[in-house]
Order: sequence, then structure tokens, then C-alpha cells
Amino acid sequence: PYTTLFRSLDPKLYPIKNDQDFIAELLQKERVLLVQGTGFNWPHPDRFRLVFLPHEDDLREAIARIARFLETYRNRHGA
Repeated sequence: PYTTLFRSLDPKLYPIKNDQDFIAELLQKERVLLVQGTGFNWPHPDRFRLVFLPHEDDLREAIARIARFLETYRNRHGA
């Protein structure tokens, strides 16, 4: 079974210029750590990696926090 997800974000909704800053802001605001796509030599700042190793309840909480962060980010920066 797969234990990771390499997810892309629509650059029109999430105009991320620096994915390291994006991930650092997520960590600071929601206490969730992901790895930015450029950390895997992806050339564009539109992807992140999520690992599915935590307990299911912890993973649900983390995904809810990511969703909350993405909503506020989109409201501040998106189209």
C-alpha cells in the first residue's frame, strides 16, 4: 500500500512563489509539517508531500488543519 501522497495545488487558487515559505507558514500556523515539492527536485512550487504513517485520528486532524490553512491562504492570495 502507498503511504505517501504528492499533491499539487492549482496555481490560480494558490499562487505560491516560494514553497519553502508556504510550508514554513503552514507549520507555524497549524503545527503540521509537510515537505515541499522542490525538496524532491520538482521544478514548480505547486506540490507538497504528505505521509500517511500517523494514526488515522491524527491524520484526520492534520488534514483538517491543512484544509483550514489552505482556505485562509486562498482568501489572502488566490484569485
